[in-house]
Amino acid sequence: YSEPMWVAATATWFGDMPNPIEIGGQIDACLDLVQSRGLDTSRVFYAGHSLGGIVMESYISGNPDKAQGIVMLGIWLPDLYRADNEFPVPVLTAIGELDGGGISYLRREWEETERLSEEKRELTKTIMVPQVNHGQVASGEVPESVIENDIDAELSETDAHENYALRVADWLGLFASKDSQKHKTALQNYNVYEAQTLEFLTPFFTMMSAEQSGAYSPFSQDAQMLLLEKEVGNPITVGNELLDTVTFQLYSPSAVLKEDGSIHIGTYSHMLYDLDVLDFNNHLSASTMKTKMKSQDAIYELANQDLTERFVQCSELNKVSFDMAMSVASRDALARMDKKGRSLVFGEDIVSSWIGVPWEVSGYLTWSEEFIGPNGQVTLQSTHLISDPGFLYPGMHYCDLLSPYRALEWIYIESVRNKMQF
Repeated sequence: YSEPMWVAATATWFGDMPNPIEIGGQIDACLDLVQSRGLDTSRVFYAGHSLGGIVMESYISGNPDKAQGIVMLGIWLPDLYRADNEFPVPVLTAIGELDGGGISYLRREWEETERLSEEKRELTKTIMVPQVNHGQVASGEVPESVIENDIDAELSETDAHENYALRVADWLGLFASKDSQKHKTALQNYNVYEAQTLEFLTPFFTMMSAEQSGAYSPFSQDAQMLLLEKEVGNPITVGNELLDTVTFQLYSPSAVLKEDGSIHIGTYSHMLYDLDVLDFNNHLSASTMKTKMKSQDAIYELANQDLTERFVQCSELNKVSFDMAMSVASRDALARMDKKGRSLVFGEDIVSSWIGVPWEVSGYLTWSEEFIGPNGQVTLQSTHLISDPGFLYPGMHYCDLLSPYRALEWIYIESVRNKMQF
């Protein structure tokens, strides 16, 4: 950054932890010190990393007159009480490509920034910082808890700091006069940063759309068709509807032979998500896609074809989901997983029963780490519930499915994170 500037850092916190009680006094102490040295405090920007960023943005949201803008490093505007990036001052959100606790949220923050007005988007930005992790915003010894949740760094601390600093400096340049060379250069650089971010996020958008599109799940529709191991002469259409927990228990899938000879299959899905009370260090994909489908023999019976007396394992469908994610993941992400990631094995399905605790509220996908650490092995298992065409509940095939979006988060995050969180 070529213009004159001063930098002030907060002093010791109680328990070495930024907190909302001390933040006001800490900021005032910085400003008092700067003013005592005769420096200008009329245009001040604030930056915070991780928890420090949360404490800082919470304070500035109630005191916007103190700031020209804020920088969130490895953290973002939390969605605990809102689902947008509206803020009283411009915000730069910068999340590292290898930030184990933040990558999942980058897609959401990008979308929330894109929904802002064009005027606000001139200065409020959400970007990915290449090849750096969460701990590399800071200096010195990194706490073990941060290391566990992070992905191993690929740049030195100096190079990582430069990656972050360049983007912050260019963001400050956006505040310069629009006809100045500084603003033009900063804008040009931000076009590049945003293009890099969009390229990084495109696989996440694609797999999220496969998991859920409005009120239905495209992958659940695909899964129903994947149950059919042989050709059916009749044209087949598949519908899917996403239901809440209670309604999902009451609805059953259906298969109807229409007058024109076509078959329509109605399926239902219920999405389960991670409990995310802190809006941090979690995942935004569905942890399990519980999906109710019709068995292949139920369809063959409608089509007047021979029955197979076979049920396709849900694990086979989950392999397809994983392959979908592999097909869109970046070469860097795949190379990273191949070099130091945990291998994923699809285990045999766990069989549920029509008697006892309902499948709708039990089972779920389970991730079992067989060998701890990077280059270890994890087994993924699904719980299924099935019935023959002549059963009391005829021709049912219920599966705990792996979301393609979850599979992508496995590739980018959990396969290479130092401590697996699934």
